[in-house]
Amino acid sequence: MTRKKTSYDPRAYSRLVTEGAKQTPSRAMLRAVGYVDSDFEKPSIGVATTW
Repeated sequence: MTRKKTSYDPRAYSRLVTEGAKQTPSRAMLRAVGYVDSDFEKPSIGVATTW
């Protein structure tokens, strides 16, 4: 039995926040905290706590 190779996109969720005309305010906020152009090509990871 062979397995299908599925392609995994590490930026699937990051694209929701960083790409498209509707996300211009999001990109502006990220630039304000120090993001540069090359950072938008990397996956974004968020860490949250309820403590």
